[in-house]
Amino acid sequence: MGLLDRTDLVASYFTLTGEHMSKPPRHSLRDRARAAEAAGFTGLALAPAEVVAAGIDAVVATLGGFPAPEIEPLKGWDSGGRDDEEAVFALADALGCRQVTTIQFAGVEEPRLAERFAGMCARAAEHGLTVGFEPRANSPVSTPAAAAALITASGASNAGIVLDAYHVHRAGVGPEDLEPYAHLVVSVQLNDMLATPRPDPVEDALEFRLNPGDGVIDLHSWLIELDRLGIDAPLAVEVLSRDHNALPLSEAAGRAAAGGRAALAG
Repeated sequence: MGLLDRTDLVASYFTLTGEHMSKPPRHSLRDRARAAEAAGFTGLALAPAEVVAAGIDAVVATLGGFPAPEIEPLKGWDSGGRDDEEAVFALADALGCRQVTTIQFAGVEEPRLAERFAGMCARAAEHGLTVGFEPRANSPVSTPAAAAALITASGASNAGIVLDAYHVHRAGVGPEDLEPYAHLVVSVQLNDMLATPRPDPVEDALEFRLNPGDGVIDLHSWLIELDRLGIDAPLAVEVLSRDHNALPLSEAAGRAAAGGRAALAG
């Protein structure tokens, strides 16, 4: 058994909202959970803002038992704040979540960044959570190597790297670059990209992060390489695309799930 044999496939939070990430979801949480389940996803990632707005009891009731193994993205730690940590950790306890995913927004330099990251990871560990740090192309921490440096400097034993196919390929990171950090990978996000990026890198990342199979990344070959490196981590599909958002919810869920499965099957 290995990465290519996995049957788990989570719908990342933004994949089924039907809206740009800067706006509230177009589809209700109940509808997203039902659409994800019907499409064959094994879980749905949640966002802190939605948890805070609706309340934990309402979120749990709305999911109706459909798994929510991940919460993303947890913000604020890099600037010294805790934002929605309390609500996120309480929901994680209620649902038995395995991972909270985070990114860096503030341009804080070491060692303060590592100290703040360590503090957040320690608080997450009290709830049995793994912290997945997602390096993003054109961000302060843009590569798995930079993410690994932060994790190592923090000393956090419950932290690891989230590999997003779009960001890895946009950053020009090859399998040989990943090899030293393969043991730190805690989850993999599947998506695709345009052959030529949009002039605005933010627009490219937030509106043209395509459904698996709709772009130029050879995802199956990439997964074979990850498997060769010994990476065997939970899988998700994360699409942030204006065309994808415009689809009816059931079609968006079906296409995303099918794209993820096709990436595994080749």
